[in-house]
Amino acid sequence: MDKYSLISLIPSVAIVVGCVAIVVVGVKMLRKFIAEDAAKAEMRGFE
Repeated sequence: MDKYSLISLIPSVAIVVGCVAIVVVGVKMLRKFIAEDAAKAEMRGFE
């Protein structure tokens, strides 16, 4: 690969990595929120 191929490849790879990272963080946050809501519902007796 020459330098000019890398110049166009690096931003594309960075975008893909960023999208995957956002999805992973979002799924972890969603799981945390679901667990918190389930705990609140269980405390209130809305099971």
